[in-house]
Amino acid sequence: MMHARGGVFRRATKHRSRIHQLVPMLVFAGALATGGCRLMQSEADVTPSDQQFMLTAASVGTSEIELGKLASERGASADVRSFGQRMVAEHTRINAELSELADRKKVRLLKSMDPASRTLYDELAHMSGAAFDREYAVAQVHIHMMGNGLYKSEAQSGEDPDVKAFAERGVPVGTNHLQHAAQLLHGLRKASSQ
Repeated sequence: MMHARGGVFRRATKHRSRIHQLVPMLVFAGALATGGCRLMQSEADVTPSDQQFMLTAASVGTSEIELGKLASERGASADVRSFGQRMVAEHTRINAELSELADRKKVRLLKSMDPASRTLYDELAHMSGAAFDREYAVAQVHIHMMGNGLYKSEAQSGEDPDVKAFAERGVPVGTNHLQHAAQLLHGLRKASSQ
């Protein structure tokens, strides 16, 4: 059963799904594991904080590509499949731009998901139908909220002008992705309550 509260639908149950419990924790853990716990690269031409941004942004982007592929294959609704395809296309473009920047700045980016994102992927890979759609949309909202904070922080506080400019270009893209993810989730919840 769903209840409206402040224009956003909330579940009227004590037991939230495992994904709902995992996503915020995984997103935070992924950001820490990707950026904060890796050794900084001494040969890099940017500061440790700019390196951390680049490493984290690359990992989040890779996760978005892999999750988008999963959504485009497993999504029950055309909207989820379309959103997944859009995330693959846009995050592939963003990661290519970031990789080019990283090469110029001598920062070695990993081309794989961090362990927390892999756990999320594995959880979603075992779902199907409306449950997959809903949980993917929830994850997208949380991931883009975290990602937007990451890009905004770098855009405001970044030290290297090229890295800062990359982040500045990413802020409106991330804002747009978050808006579409929230609309997707709202639409799925509305459809399931009818």
